[in-house]
Amino acid sequence: MTLGNWLENWLEVYIKPSHKPSGYEHYADNCRKHIIPVIGHVSLSEITPSLIQRFFNERAAHGNLRTGGPLSAKSIKNMRVVLDVALKQAVAEGYIAANPVPLTAIKHVRTKRVEALTDEEQRTLEEHLFKSNSPLSRAEIFALFTGARRGEVCALCWKDYDERIGTIHIERTVKRLKKDSSGTGTAKTELVFYPVKSDSSDRSLALPEFLINIIEGQKVSFKEKFGRCPSANDHIFFSTVGGIIDPDNLTRYHNSILKKLGLNHKKFHALRHTFATRGIENGIDVSTMSGLLGHADTTTTTHFYIRPRESAMQKAMLGIKPISA
Repeated sequence: MTLGNWLENWLEVYIKPSHKPSGYEHYADNCRKHIIPVIGHVSLSEITPSLIQRFFNERAAHGNLRTGGPLSAKSIKNMRVVLDVALKQAVAEGYIAANPVPLTAIKHVRTKRVEALTDEEQRTLEEHLFKSNSPLSRAEIFALFTGARRGEVCALCWKDYDERIGTIHIERTVKRLKKDSSGTGTAKTELVFYPVKSDSSDRSLALPEFLINIIEGQKVSFKEKFGRCPSANDHIFFSTVGGIIDPDNLTRYHNSILKKLGLNHKKFHALRHTFATRGIENGIDVSTMSGLLGHADTTTTTHFYIRPRESAMQKAMLGIKPISA
C-alpha cells in the first residue's frame, strides 16, 4: 500500500465520520494538496524519518502553491500533525512497525495572538455601527459586546432568543466549506451548520438592555422588509433576502468599514479579543470570562485572549515602589 492509498483510506474511514466538516476539510486539504502529490506514491514500507524530513524541508522552501516560494512554519506543523495522526493509525493496523514522524524536526511555531481594538479604534467603530441600521452592523455590535464567534453570530435564530428573560442561547455555528464532490450542482462551496466546538461552547448569555434593543430592532426591521413576523427558524441577523448572512460577507463588511473609517486592519475575530480584554480590565474574573467565551478552561482564555495593553502595563510599573518608601 502506498502512502497516498493509506491517507485516502484514513480520511474516509477515520476522519470524515468522526470530525466536523471543517476538521475533515483541514485534514483533506493537507493530504490532497501537499502530501499526496509529492510523496503519495511511496510505499508505506519505504516511509522513513529521513524521507519525511526531506519532504518537510522541501515544502518549507518551495511549498507555497500560489507562488512556489516558502511555506509558513504553521503550515509545515499542520502537515506534520496530519502525518503523525495518520501513521499512528497505520501502526495500529499493522501496516508499518513504527511511526517515523516523531523523529523529524521542524521550526517552532510562535502562536500569534489576535490584537484587540484600541480605545480610540473601538470608539470610532462603535459610533459608526450604532448609527447604522444595517443588519450587518448590528451583527458586528453583537459580536463586539458578547465575544461570540463570527459563525455563531450568523447562525443565531429566533428560537435561540428568550425574550421573556432576555437571554440568547449559542449552540450552533456556520461556515462556508468546500462542497462534497459527490454532491450535485455547480456550486463549489456551501454553508454548513454544525454544533459549537464543545459542551462549554454551548452557552446561554444574559443580554444587556442595549443588545436586547438591537435584537428587538431586528424583529421590527424583518417585519417591515418582508411583511411578516420572523419564524423560530429565521435568522436574527438576516441578509437582504431574509436568509442567513454568509459569514464571509460579514468579514468583507467588517473589512470595508475599517477601511472606510481609516482604521488599521484587524480581523473580525479581533472583536472577540476586544470583548475579552475589556471585560478583564473592567473587573470580570478570568473564570467568568472563560464561560462567556465558551472555553473549556481558563488556560485557553488567558493564553489566546487576555493580553495586557501597554497602557495598563505602564500604569502598573509606575505604581511599583520600594517597601521602605
